[in-house]
Amino acid sequence: MKIEEIRFDNVRYNPEFGAFEALVKIHDRGQTYSYPAQVTAPLHAEYGLIVRNLAQAAGRAHKSGRRDTKDITRLHHAAPLKSAIADASQKSLLSRLLGQAAA
Repeated sequence: MKIEEIRFDNVRYNPEFGAFEALVKIHDRGQTYSYPAQVTAPLHAEYGLIVRNLAQAAGRAHKSGRRDTKDITRLHHAAPLKSAIADASQKSLLSRLLGQAAA
């Protein structure tokens, strides 16, 4: 397995758990996988250490092979686009308002 790229979305500190959290995206063999990762550390911890530990946590989840478990991973491209959802719901609502579909 060769990980081509790792990106972090919204690295934030959760004071309830005393940990940094992020959604880590791993690009591997043309697919992008997303993993929630958490690293327990004080708020003033070095950023490089936090990012390295988040990447390691996501890498362990990626290597575990448990890609069928929805709590562990999901395919980034599998989620429908927000615009497609909005268009479908607007059409449905419009159809109901015009009486073309059962309410």
